[in-house]
Amino acid sequence: MRKIFAVLMLCSFSEFALSQIKLSGVVLDSATQKPLNNAFMTLGAYKVIADANGNFSIPQLTAGSYTLTITHIGCDPLALRLFLVKDTFITIFLPHHLHAFEEIITYAHNSREPDARLIQTISSKKLEQLAAVSLSDALINTNGISFLRTGSTIAKPIINGMHSNRISVLNDESKQEGQQWGSEHAPEIDPLSAGSIEIIKGASTLRYGGDAMGGVIRILPPSFRDTSYAEIALLAKGETNPKGGLIGLKLERYKPKSRLGQRAVFNVKRNGDAQAASYTLSNTGFEQLSGSYYGLLKKGNSDFSFTSSAFVQRLGILAASHIGNLTDLNRALSSDTPLINLPFSYNILAPSQRIQHYTGKIKWENKSDKLGLVSSTYTIQNNHRQEFDNHNGDLNAALDLNLWTQQLHLSIDNHLEDIRWQYGAMGEWQQNTFKGRYFIPNYLRYKAGLFAIATLERDAYLVEAGLRYDVQHTTSYHYEKDILKTDQFEFSGLSANVSGWRRIHQDVRIHLSAATRFRSPDINELFSNGLHHGSASLEFGDLQLKQERAYSLNAALNYNHNNLRFQVEPYLHYFNNYIYLKPSGETQLSIRGAFPVFNYVQTDASYVGTDITIKYQLATHWTTELDGALLLVKDHRNQTFIYGIPAQRTTGKLKYTFDGLSLKNAYWTVSSSYTAKQNRMETNEDFTDSPAAYTLLNTELGGQYQDTRLHVSIGVNNILNTSYRDYMNRYRYYADDVGISIFLILNYTF
Repeated sequence: MRKIFAVLMLCSFSEFALSQIKLSGVVLDSATQKPLNNAFMTLGAYKVIADANGNFSIPQLTAGSYTLTITHIGCDPLALRLFLVKDTFITIFLPHHLHAFEEIITYAHNSREPDARLIQTISSKKLEQLAAVSLSDALINTNGISFLRTGSTIAKPIINGMHSNRISVLNDESKQEGQQWGSEHAPEIDPLSAGSIEIIKGASTLRYGGDAMGGVIRILPPSFRDTSYAEIALLAKGETNPKGGLIGLKLERYKPKSRLGQRAVFNVKRNGDAQAASYTLSNTGFEQLSGSYYGLLKKGNSDFSFTSSAFVQRLGILAASHIGNLTDLNRALSSDTPLINLPFSYNILAPSQRIQHYTGKIKWENKSDKLGLVSSTYTIQNNHRQEFDNHNGDLNAALDLNLWTQQLHLSIDNHLEDIRWQYGAMGEWQQNTFKGRYFIPNYLRYKAGLFAIATLERDAYLVEAGLRYDVQHTTSYHYEKDILKTDQFEFSGLSANVSGWRRIHQDVRIHLSAATRFRSPDINELFSNGLHHGSASLEFGDLQLKQERAYSLNAALNYNHNNLRFQVEPYLHYFNNYIYLKPSGETQLSIRGAFPVFNYVQTDASYVGTDITIKYQLATHWTTELDGALLLVKDHRNQTFIYGIPAQRTTGKLKYTFDGLSLKNAYWTVSSSYTAKQNRMETNEDFTDSPAAYTLLNTELGGQYQDTRLHVSIGVNNILNTSYRDYMNRYRYYADDVGISIFLILNYTF
C-alpha cells in the first residue's frame, strides 16, 4: 500500500457533446514521469484498465458528476470527483514509490467540484507512517504550520500566526468543541482514526464559520475501496525521548453486495518524563487511550454514516512551573535550569490534567438531479477536563469543567447552468458547568449561521463569492458573595469573501482572495479570573471586550515545471478590536503558589507574512526542499509589538530514494530547521528575554521490508542534542525543550 496524492489537470479539447461525452487520460508515476500500465479504473458501471502506455478511455458518458476510482498494485486507491460537461482529457500523477510520501498543495477544483479553496492534504498512509498520536504529530512537517506549545506533550497548530479560537478544527463538517480557548488545551483528536487531514488556508473558508480567520483543519472520514476486502493493520512506535511508545490496531472491511463499509481503530500510548539536553523535565509523563468506529452504508442515491469516538488522556504538568513563593518564582525565571529536577519516572503526579472527549455523529447524504447533493449531520460531543494542582493533590480536581455540545448542519450543493451553488445552515447548543475553583463560569450558549457560495469556473480562471451570517447568544451564571449573578451577551454579524484563481501559463497559476470576518469574545476572554493551571499563569478577562473584525487578503503563486516546484503564499490580515493575552510584567502570590500575571486586552493590529516552498529534483534519486515562514505583527493603536507571535523560521531537507538494505521503495532524509530569535517584543513586557535562535538537525530512514507488507522507519530528532528554548513554548520560562530522541516505527497490514 502506498500513499497517494494526485495533481489533476483538466484540459478540454473537443466541442461540447450533448448526448455522449468521452473521458480519457493517462496515468503517470509522479516520481519518474513514466507511464503506469495496468492501473484499474472504475467510473460508475464502467471498468477499464490502462494500457502499456498508461492510457485509458471511457466513452458514451452523459454530462454530470462522477467519481473516478484508480487502483494500482502497491498504491492506495484514489477517488477523484469529476464534473463532466464535454469531452475531457486528464493526466493523473500517482506516487508509485513510497519515497513520494509528501503532502501536496492543490487547488480544490483539481480533484473536487469547482471552488477556490487552497488545500494541503495529508493521507491516512502518511499519518500511519508518522505514527501520529496527536494533531501536532500529524502536521509536524507541514509548511505554513507552527505550534503553540506547553511543555513537551501539548501543542496547538498555528496558521498565519493565529491559533486557538481563530483556527477551526472540524471533524468532517462538525467543529471540534472542547475547551479550545486554553493555550495548553490541545485538540482532543486521534489522527490515526482519520481518513485524511486537510489544511485549508485563505479566505475561502466561510462555509466552516466566520471565525476561522487563520484557516481550517478538517479531519475527513476514510473512503472504502469498491471491492470486497477485509484487512487488519498493526502499528507500533518506540522512542527514547520521552521514553515510551504507541501500539495501534485498525480493522477495516467493505462488502460491495451490501455496500457496507466499516472501520474501527484503537490506540494506546504511554511515555515517561521527557529529557532536555542535560536534565530531566520532571512530571511530564503522558498517557492516552483512544478509539473510533466509522460505518458507511450506501442505499440507492443515499449514503448513511455513523461515527463514534472516545479520547482519554492524562498528562503531567512540568513540576518546575508551579512555584510556592515569589522569591523562588523570580529565581526560576532567571535560572538556566529548573528548580525542581527529579529522577526519570513514568508516574504522573500533581500538577496534572485528565481529559476525556466523546463524540457521536450521524450523517445522511443524498444525490438528486433536482437538488444536487443534500447533506445533513447531527453531532453530540462531551468534553470533560479536570486539572489537579499541588494544593489539592491527585484526589480532588482543583478545576473541573464539563462541556456538552450538540450541532446540526444542513447543506445543499448544486449546479445551475454554469454556476455551482452551495448554501446551508447550522445550529449549535452548548452548556458548560464547573466544579471546584472558579476560573470561567457556567454558561449556556446558542449559535446559528447561514451561508451561500457561488462559483463560476472556466478553462483559464475561476471566480467565487460567498456570504455568511452568524448570531450567538450566551448566558453566564456565577456566584458573587453567595448571590447568583447572570450576564447575557449577544453578538452577530456578516462575513463575506471573493476568491478565485487564474492560469496565466501552463505551469503557473495564481490565487487571490479577499474576505471580512468577525469573531465574538470567547468565554475565557470575558471571564477568566485567576490561576490557569496548565499554563502556570494567572489570567484575567475583561467584560468590556468588543466583537473582533478582520479584513484579509490572501494570495498564492504556484509554479510547477519539470523538476522544479515553487509556491509562495503571501497574506495580510487587519484586525479591529483584536483580542490577545498580554503579559503584565508582574508576578503575584496566590494560595496555590506564585505565578506570572497575564491580561486579555484589545487593540487594532495587522498580520503581514508569507509561506514559501521550493522543491527541486536534483537527480533521479535525489530531491531537495526549502520551506520558509515570515511574519510581522504590529499593534497600530499603541504603535508597539504584540506578544506571542511566532519567530521567522526556515527548514531545508535533502531526500535520497533507493532499493537496498533489504528495503524496497526506501528513502533517507536529513533536514535542518532554523528558528530565529523573536526580536519584535517590547522591552520589560515579558518576564524573561526572548530565547536565542537555534538550529535542529533530524534524519530518518524508511521503506518496505523486502516483499512483505511491513513498513519500517527509524529516525533521530535533534541529532546534536541541542539545548534550546522556543519562544512559542509557555514553559520556556522554566526549562529547556526536548533533547535528542531516537524512534522506530513498524507498520504491518494483513
